Amino acid sequence: MKCSVYLLSLIYSVASMGIASAQLNVPMTFILPMIDGSAFVRLADFVGRPVVINFWSSACQPCLKEMPVLLAYAKERPDVQFLGVAVDNRASAVRFLAEQPSMYPQLIAVSQPEVLLRRFGDTYAALPHTVVLDATHSVCAIKTGEIDRLWIQAALIACDKPKK
Repeated sequence: MKCSVYLLSLIYSVASMGIASAQLNVPMTFILPMIDGSAFVRLADFVGRPVVINFWSSACQPCLKEMPVLLAYAKERPDVQFLGVAVDNRASAVRFLAEQPSMYPQLIAVSQPEVLLRRFGDTYAALPHTVVLDATHSVCAIKTGEIDRLWIQAALIACDKPKK
């Protein structure tokens, strides 16, 4: 019962959060390279699917702590596309992923990561930063700081709600 009340409270807070920037109400887009340099990934490649984007750095302890939560939830929700975006230098990100492999695409913000973070609602370039997009790629949930399983669950439920 206590967990259900907490989850409902999270769903309400995520669903009712006001997104100040008008640019977050339009479909988001980017083209970023994979960390290994093998390809570029376009957010548009995942149109029709909700997307969870997690911005992280290998030097960020909360980022490292939340990574197993993201990996576990990504395994449970193949209908949702998870993307990691390293705000880091390539060598550090590659080293980190060698120790903690990811099952979903890991990209890197190679130039002006603060601009990309601002576009996705992180005005202070603070990490970790997680953004959940609905199937049309409009922002429906944002959190700067460490996330947990219940937050992801509530954010995805909020994304499924019809827009008013």
